[in-house]
Amino acid sequence: MPAARTSSRRRISAPAPLLDLALRPEAPGADLIAAVLTHADLETRLSPQRVRRSLSPYRAAELREAGRLNAAEAARSLDLAVVWDEAEAEVVRVIDDAPMRRKVEASPDWWEQAWDDEALWQSPETRAAQRPVLRTVRGGRR
Repeated sequence: MPAARTSSRRRISAPAPLLDLALRPEAPGADLIAAVLTHADLETRLSPQRVRRSLSPYRAAELREAGRLNAAEAARSLDLAVVWDEAEAEVVRVIDDAPMRRKVEASPDWWEQAWDDEALWQSPETRAAQRPVLRTVRGGRR
């Protein structure tokens, strides 16, 4: 009786949907944008005139404790960044990372699933024994 063949099957993650039907977060309000702009402690200079301003988690917690932001606003403010034009003194762009964060949180953890492959944890001798043996063929082209 032939020995039962053990095969290691890989988990295949679900394919990405053609349409993203997940609910999008609400657009940030003017008050929240003003709070990020006013109390920002992280600044990145983008050009001589433009600066990207955002809140750190520590600063958002301080604003929450001070009563300037509620818990939902403090969490939402961490996803926002404001590009400020210093020469014109105006907001150029509001960058909202919430849709990207939610997409990453909802996506399958492919890097975690990659470690589940049993072949990774087998010794080299075991892997070599499972490989098919190549037969030598005499003859060939003349």
